[in-house]
Amino acid sequence: MRDVHDARVLARRAFEQELQHREVLVRARRVADRPVAEGHLEALALEGDEPRGGVASAAAVERLHLGADALLREGHGAAIARGRLGACAPLAGLETLIAPRGRGRSSMPIVVTNTLTGARETFEPMRPGEVSMYVCGLTVYDEAHIGHARTIAAYDFIRRHLEYRGYRVRHVMNVTDVDDKIIHRARETGEEPLALARRIEKLVDASLDELGILRPHASPRVSEHIDGIVRMAQTLIDRGHAYVGEDEHGRSVYFDVRADPDYGKLSHLDLDQMLEGVRKDVAEGKRHPADFALWKAAKPGEVAWDSPWGKGRPGWHIECSVMSTEAFGPAFDIHGGGWDLIFPHHENELAQTESATGVDPAVKYWIHAGFLTVNGEKMSKSLGNFTTLRAALAKWPARVLRLWLAGTHYRSPIDMSEAGLAQAAKNVERLDTMLANVEHALAKPPARAMDDRDRALVALARERREAFDAAMDNDFNTPVALATLLELVGDVNRALAANVHPEALAKARDVVLSFTDRLGLAPAKTAARGGEGEGALLELLVELREAARKRRDFATSDRIRDRLGELGFVVEDTAGGPRARRK
Repeated sequence: MRDVHDARVLARRAFEQELQHREVLVRARRVADRPVAEGHLEALALEGDEPRGGVASAAAVERLHLGADALLREGHGAAIARGRLGACAPLAGLETLIAPRGRGRSSMPIVVTNTLTGARETFEPMRPGEVSMYVCGLTVYDEAHIGHARTIAAYDFIRRHLEYRGYRVRHVMNVTDVDDKIIHRARETGEEPLALARRIEKLVDASLDELGILRPHASPRVSEHIDGIVRMAQTLIDRGHAYVGEDEHGRSVYFDVRADPDYGKLSHLDLDQMLEGVRKDVAEGKRHPADFALWKAAKPGEVAWDSPWGKGRPGWHIECSVMSTEAFGPAFDIHGGGWDLIFPHHENELAQTESATGVDPAVKYWIHAGFLTVNGEKMSKSLGNFTTLRAALAKWPARVLRLWLAGTHYRSPIDMSEAGLAQAAKNVERLDTMLANVEHALAKPPARAMDDRDRALVALARERREAFDAAMDNDFNTPVALATLLELVGDVNRALAANVHPEALAKARDVVLSFTDRLGLAPAKTAARGGEGEGALLELLVELREAARKRRDFATSDRIRDRLGELGFVVEDTAGGPRARRK
């Protein structure tokens, strides 16, 4: 089996290297390659702007768009393709900088990047008003790590925006509870494999719930779809796309890649590329090194089910073909997962699904999320930089993690660092401080009627909403949407300092809250944490602390402040007097 493993590893690497810049290269080939000053786009984006938490301001991103458009018109596309975007590239992804933009939710359709075609396409679901979305879930042999969280959060952002746009989304995410890794881990722990899988599944669900991930509408398990897997394997045999092979363990069923002329169309690789540089030996029972198992003969001591070919269990790829078709039928709208799944998992899944059903395409839009690194390195237990989601949530609040995740476009690589998360924490604090200050301002009766200055804030908030909508319509561009949210926070802070009318503040605040809802960043409701009684008690404690300070009893004032901090509150001394809020 070593030859097959080597072939797939090398093929995956080749495909990753090829696709990283394939889209921009295709665009760049259409224009001449003329010299351009290195760093030109960085200057366009960052001049006069200080990036916040890995997020460029909306104005900076707008200049990037205009600069990229101008360079393309002037024939400098190849310079862009060579990566002359420096640190700005991860902010929105190269593809989003070069592609056409829209102006708002009412006039701009949703545009997505389809891995299958390598192109940006207008999103048009198969059934008007409905979206079917299947996302590959976890193999539950161990807890979810932060890389899993990145991928799953990407589709959470996508689902939230689609629902905001009025689509009825049916979201399915599978659970792989039959796998070699689960069998090996169960031997280490002394558990039954399925019992281990259930225990880990509960831990994963708890961590994802804490992160604020919307629960999928269905979470099918492999172990509950064995009959369907056997039926599909038999269908593929009957259609001439699979065959039975035999080795020392018994009879297995393999997919015949040479029987599918489209095999490789998702990863954009052919069989020669997949096998280049590795041994061409064929494992016992197989006809071709790239053929893959649909049904695996059981080895001694493994969990197994009866089948027409003897005791065995499913291969990895067929599970998603069966569960997706049972959920949606032979074709559906969106298939998601990490970049690492494109080959071999999604390539094989696509081949066997279309070969079994005869429906092409089985999936209209393949949408893949980028990789996660830690301080620029691959996350690995051997490197000591492996972080489970539960550990990350113990160190950083869920809203901080979500804001950090939203700060990178889902297709771009994301790097986890203390500095990036610390900046995200500051941005969450900045958001919460603004909201608390607005609530404080709204508690006072207005001293005058609305005027043009107040109406200007309302109009600006409306413009920010349009910019947010346009960003999310543009391939779910969360970093630009997040930048827009933070700019509106700054707008409201300036309005607070200028004593803008409370009605205008409330309308701008409501826009901010709508943005936080759509990114899963909404602060906890005060009523859920004590309501008006809690607020009155806080106000009393703040007054007592202030009285102690005025009589220079700093020991008492510090003790009140510290005790409030232990209870999850922070006391801020503002121009309008001291006030307390939750951290």
